Amino acid sequence: MTRLSTIRTVAMAGLSILILTAVADGAKYSGEAFSLGVGGRGLALGGAVIAGPFDGTASYWNPAGMNRLSGRYLTAMHAETFGSLLNHDFVAYVNSRGDGTSLIQSYGFYVYYLGGGGIKITELNQYNRPVVVREESHGDWLLSASVSGKIKSAVDFGLSAKIIYRDIGTESGYGLTVDAGALYRINRYVQAGLMVTDITTGFIRYSGETEILDSDGTPLDREATTESIYPTVKPGLMIEYEYTDFTGRLMFSGDIKFENIKYAAQYWSGPFSLDTHFGLEVDYKGLLFGRAGFDIGRFTTGAGVDVRRITVDLAYLHHDDLDETYRISAGYRF
Repeated sequence: MTRLSTIRTVAMAGLSILILTAVADGAKYSGEAFSLGVGGRGLALGGAVIAGPFDGTASYWNPAGMNRLSGRYLTAMHAETFGSLLNHDFVAYVNSRGDGTSLIQSYGFYVYYLGGGGIKITELNQYNRPVVVREESHGDWLLSASVSGKIKSAVDFGLSAKIIYRDIGTESGYGLTVDAGALYRINRYVQAGLMVTDITTGFIRYSGETEILDSDGTPLDREATTESIYPTVKPGLMIEYEYTDFTGRLMFSGDIKFENIKYAAQYWSGPFSLDTHFGLEVDYKGLLFGRAGFDIGRFTTGAGVDVRRITVDLAYLHHDDLDETYRISAGYRF
């Protein structure tokens, strides 16, 4: 496959995805709990890691990136998100030991959790006023299985199938969705990536029911409550340059949504919106890492160390309206 035909194929695939997702049906914000990112490295780089660099969290950011790893990776993360408002945890395993001849060369699994307490359950007292009777916790869980491979040795691809469990105190829900990603190295310095979350338009089906009324308000029937999750298209670019013992990386990515969220996004026009991510990383001999970025306009920074196959990453996110986020993750490569 020539370079020109490869670029044309990738461009057509991206255009097809944009057309498909633009007409998808869904519910605003129903997938936001799963969009906060994972790993200290990813947060410190502003979430701009769709085209790399990749580590044991690759199956979340872009499953095609698992092909760019070598060996087996075990990764765990904990974060106090927006102060003590939310607990954010992540555990992943990636096996990237393919022989290079089969279509599927890497696979992985991860568990993602975001939750906390503070849901106050109320009821009306004898004076018809609401009173708090108890407090419930809430949580969102993802269980994902991912595979990645190559197409004609030019394009890496990846797929992640995800099972969703949501507990909102008084109800719970289950759902399914699929992510898809691709990578293409343009030259020795530049790599392009594309990730589409919820490419199939995911759904969450809740335990409660919604009453169906006719035009005059008469109850007709009851049906289960279901939310759909819009796809999000995430193009990315990474520029990498080595000089003596140092390697510098500059990353860009964007979240293109079709939820008509308007002022809730950085940029919007009609139903389309765009949030941006920027990251900069400098490493010394692959041992010490310094990082900074902007996650939807919010400043991020962090550092990492990789010694004897053990990696530890720290990250900080500044937020003007909520408390700061601190994140730590650790990985073992074997």
